[in-house]
Amino acid sequence: MALGVFAVGLAVLMLGVALEFNVVLLVIGGLLMLGAVAATAQQRRTGPDPEVTVRPGGKERPWRR
Repeated sequence: MALGVFAVGLAVLMLGVALEFNVVLLVIGGLLMLGAVAATAQQRRTGPDPEVTVRPGGKERPWRR
């Protein structure tokens, strides 16, 4: 979905350049592209949190098996 929005924003931006730098089309295209990038930057990975420790690992640590 975000890739499609980004592609449409890029097309509108290029159309604005082709039409002698039409500012309205440049702004709309830029906002679409920026919104698509910002939307994907907010996505979080699902699943359990990774085990992070700074203590020395013992035999119970999964990488010691």
